Amino acid sequence: MTYKAQLTRFIAAAFILPFSLVFSSAFASAEQAQSNTQAPFRISLIHTAQSTGSPEALLVEGGSWVKIRKLVHGSLLIEHPEGNLLFDTGLGRQIDQAFAHNSWWQRQLFAYENVNPALDQMREQGLTERHISAIILSHLHWDHTGGLPDFPNTPVWVQPQGLDQAQHRAHRPAFLPELLENAQWSELVLSAQPYLGFAQTLDIYQDGRLILVDLSGHSEGQVGLFVNLDSGRSLFFIGDSSWVIEGIKNNKPRPSIVDLVSPVDWSRVMNDYVIEKIHNLSVKYPDLVIVPAHDEIVAGSIALFPQYEH
Repeated sequence: MTYKAQLTRFIAAAFILPFSLVFSSAFASAEQAQSNTQAPFRISLIHTAQSTGSPEALLVEGGSWVKIRKLVHGSLLIEHPEGNLLFDTGLGRQIDQAFAHNSWWQRQLFAYENVNPALDQMREQGLTERHISAIILSHLHWDHTGGLPDFPNTPVWVQPQGLDQAQHRAHRPAFLPELLENAQWSELVLSAQPYLGFAQTLDIYQDGRLILVDLSGHSEGQVGLFVNLDSGRSLFFIGDSSWVIEGIKNNKPRPSIVDLVSPVDWSRVMNDYVIEKIHNLSVKYPDLVIVPAHDEIVAGSIALFPQYEH
C-alpha cells in the first residue's frame, strides 16, 4: 500500500472516532480564533542555537571522525487554522542560567552557541506568546525545553510518563529542572489508532495533517510528529531517536562511547527498535522526509523562519 493510500485510510477512520484531545484552554481567546480562521496551514523551522561542534563519530555508530557536525537546537512553528503550535522550544532566554548548574565536564560536552530564542525571533515578526495555542514537546530534555520559561501562559502537552520521568527520575545534564518549574502542563493522550505501523497515535486536528506517534526509547513518552503539507510533501519529525539522519539511513544507534561518558537514552534497547522501525519506514516511503531534531543538514531542507512552506 502506498504512503498516500495509508494516509487516506487513516483520515477516513479518524472521522468516525471521537476527539481524543481537546485544546480547551488553548482556544480561550476569541481574537486568536478569529485570526486563525483565515490562516493557512504552514510550517517554519526556528533555529534557536547550535552546538559548538563534535566529530560525527560521537553522534552515530560508524560516523566519521574527521567530519565535524554542528547540531541545531530548533523549534518547529506550525500555523494551522484550528490553532498554532510549537513542536519543541529549542533554547530560550534562561538557558544560560539553567545550564550553568551542570558540571564543568557536562558543560563542555554539550556546549552550544549563537542562542536566538524562538520568542525573540517571533517578536521581530510581530508575533507574541498569544500566537501559540499550545506547545507539544517531543520529550523533556533540556535542549527541547529550553524555551519553556519564555511561554509561561501556554499549555504544554506531554505524555504523562514523560512528565513523570522528568519530575521524579530526572538527572543532569539530560533534564534541567529549572526549565520545567512553571510550565502549564497538560496531559497528551494517544489512542490505539494505527498509522504507518505505529500503534499509539493522535491526529491532532482530525484532518490528517498533524499526527503524533509514540517513539518511547530515548526518553519515556517521546513522541514523533508526521506533518502532511497541502503541497503533498510529508515530513516525520523524530525527536532524538537519532541525532543525525545517518542513524536512520544506516540503521545505526548512537555509539557505545556515549553510554560510557554520559548516557542519554532511557532505554537503548527500545530506542534501537525505534531506529530500525523508522529506517524501514524510510525505505518503504522514500519521499517521506525524516527529520532528526538536531541534524543541521536535514534542517537546511526545511523553510527557516520567517520563511514558511505550505
